Amino acid sequence: MSKPITGKTSTSIWKQKRGNGDIYVWERKTIYLPETRKTKEISRKLLGKIPADSPDGEIVPTRPKRKKSDATESASASCSRVGASVLLRWVGEQSGITEDLLGCMDKGSAQKVDTIAQFWLANQGDRLQRMQKWQFLHPTPYAGPIPKDVYHDLFEHLGLSEDIVQNYFLARADRCHKGDAIAFDSSTISSYSRHIKETRQGFNKAGDGLDTVKLITLFDLATHQPVAFAREPGNLADVSGIENALKQLSFLNISKAQIVTDKGYYSQNNIGQMLRKHIKFLTSVSTDLTWVNRYLQENKSGLETASSLCPWDLNIHGITVPVDVEFTYQRQRNRGNAAKGDSVSETRHLYLHLYLNRQRVGENEERLATDLMTLKNDIERGLWDDLSETAQRKADKYLKISRLGRGGKLKVSINEDAYAQARRDYGYFALVSNKAGDCFEALRNYRLREKIEEAFKDTKNRLDGTRTRVWDGDTLRGRMFCQFVGLGYQCFLHTKIKELKEQLQSNPADKSLAQKEREQRADLLKWLDKQSMQSLIDWFDCIELTNLKSEGVSGTQRSGDTKCDRLFFRLLGIPGFEEKPQNRLKAIID
Repeated sequence: MSKPITGKTSTSIWKQKRGNGDIYVWERKTIYLPETRKTKEISRKLLGKIPADSPDGEIVPTRPKRKKSDATESASASCSRVGASVLLRWVGEQSGITEDLLGCMDKGSAQKVDTIAQFWLANQGDRLQRMQKWQFLHPTPYAGPIPKDVYHDLFEHLGLSEDIVQNYFLARADRCHKGDAIAFDSSTISSYSRHIKETRQGFNKAGDGLDTVKLITLFDLATHQPVAFAREPGNLADVSGIENALKQLSFLNISKAQIVTDKGYYSQNNIGQMLRKHIKFLTSVSTDLTWVNRYLQENKSGLETASSLCPWDLNIHGITVPVDVEFTYQRQRNRGNAAKGDSVSETRHLYLHLYLNRQRVGENEERLATDLMTLKNDIERGLWDDLSETAQRKADKYLKISRLGRGGKLKVSINEDAYAQARRDYGYFALVSNKAGDCFEALRNYRLREKIEEAFKDTKNRLDGTRTRVWDGDTLRGRMFCQFVGLGYQCFLHTKIKELKEQLQSNPADKSLAQKEREQRADLLKWLDKQSMQSLIDWFDCIELTNLKSEGVSGTQRSGDTKCDRLFFRLLGIPGFEEKPQNRLKAIID
């Protein structure tokens, strides 16, 4: 063991000259050790330095050394894009989607589904491989990252959990079915996989020649919300999907609703099934059908009157004709002397809604005239062999072709009878229903269905729905479920923006608003009219929230939003954007 240090302690000044001429000044503490008769340094403290160019040799003090605790305390900052995230979170809450997901599955799975749906909508159906980077920049329902293995396991879990899927459908139907009409529409999803049993060669709406899976979606017309979906083999015709749709409606406790479909679902068998099961329906029918065309020709005069004008679309004339129609269908079970599969004929009382769209008359006539004159010119120039099969068939039907003498010039003229026959029914269309009602109310419901169909087509791109992206059927169903949730997001946001625009259109006449407020709302309306769904989300995605913390000082700063943006959020009822950007808004991401 070393001997303890004893003796006299003293303090002195020690100077050290550097190569640049600066002199560093130190305070030294030393102690004298009698045993060794030597002086030992105990401590040394830097007092400062005398610069080489100092005229008076004054010591310039150095900065005090930072304490160890202070040295470890560094500034921290985080930045997140909150504009689009807040908007999408609001959609999930107001639509009830977030709550319905939590009510059907565990919290972690529900938050993952919610996050995936928001990602697809915000990024126009971008690949899920890029979702982790997006999560890093945006506050999402699920706080952790969702890599490929996580969302693949989620899809598989959902695909194997039919009770989760059906309970979610039931929750959405209970929340969203507010009217008395349900529309359903179909789409096809192309696939390269040979392991998905439902992929088959059939009608491919994308026209890419691949095997397809058919997706049927049910919508509530009053709320514009999807309530359920089903998948079918890609080779089944639309008319075959009606039976499964009827079963789905019964499970969802909305079997009393009127079903609204397009021409693709019309068949005598489908109509017969709905009539036997007392299902109310409204469907588009071709005016080329024998029984429809007969009633059309008999009642054309009724569509020429002023009383037949549509009160909310003056281009449309409409009347309702009660009709008795004979339908033939196949029996589903044995009963009495009739066996399953036997053809049965019944006469049923229906309501045929006939319409004339005068604007469409001119458009169709112009299109036909343009096509015929183009064909006539091409044939006269000797380009028959260059025409498509469709064009050649049209030429055979509407044109008369002859040659002046042997090897003479071609003479092409229009077949007047065929031309007149084609123009006879231009602008006419028809709807048929077993529910008594006004023809224009029926037309309004059908147009709502058409608008939903347009949104559904857009969804294929926005929610990455053009390809299956998976290789087995169970995983595909789980992926479809997440896309269905995203469809609910899109439809709700589209409806709310439409309602906001309608509100803004009425503001100029609202004298209760200040002049400046009316001007701001008018500017917002002009801006909204120019925005697509994607451009609107991208615009708000520029709004950032920065959290700063340094040396005991912390704060939150928002940037990137304008007065117009804050007005948009305020009118929608989205909290957190009432104040100016420089103010603290921690509530945004709490």
